[in-house]
Amino acid sequence: MGQCRNCGKKGFFLTTDSNGLCSSCRPVVVMAVQQNSRIIEDCIRLVEEGKTAGTRLSRCDLLLERAEHLSQYEKRGIPTISPPPSQLLTTYRTRRDQIISEEIVAAVDKALQKADVASSPRAKVSAINTALLKIREIGKALSDPSQLEPHETNLRRAAHTAELEGYLEAAKKSEFKGNFKRAIDQYKEALYFLKTDDVADDLQTAQIGEIEAKIRVLAGRGDPQEPTA
Repeated sequence: MGQCRNCGKKGFFLTTDSNGLCSSCRPVVVMAVQQNSRIIEDCIRLVEEGKTAGTRLSRCDLLLERAEHLSQYEKRGIPTISPPPSQLLTTYRTRRDQIISEEIVAAVDKALQKADVASSPRAKVSAINTALLKIREIGKALSDPSQLEPHETNLRRAAHTAELEGYLEAAKKSEFKGNFKRAIDQYKEALYFLKTDDVADDLQTAQIGEIEAKIRVLAGRGDPQEPTA
């Protein structure tokens, strides 16, 4: 007794071909396999050769959609394409995350380069925070959101360093001008920032100690800009 692998019909008088398909299902399945095969081949090429991440990602999504469709035949034991749809799904789900990760890395690198040439610590922090928002938006498409964490940590550390540099730069400038009171205020801003910032830093304890020592020294010197009795 024959049984069609696609529609499930069976009977003593039902005939199926070598792929286990009845006469009604055979042309439908063959056409679906041929059409999806052409689309998948084109998508594979553009995933690897596309000019933009957007193009590559959209083609990867289309490939996965078509492979998922063909995988329904594969599950029924119907031959489709080579490599089989299940293998394509595994390969290109991983490849999709790789494309997204490449875009995230590019955004991080661009932000850090922009921060390096920024005219002020504030401009540096702004460039880094803009990139942080961007990679979080891009990262929403990752299958595993935890893949974004190292990149976020990298940017948060860079922003932390730039903001701290801003306080220290202002403090040193005031100190150079002899405005010790203003210098102490800026060092205290830096100290507060270090003690309340949530970015872990192995050097943070040492930095806090150095700044506290600097405040004590300046507090003992007085401020030549203030009138004396």
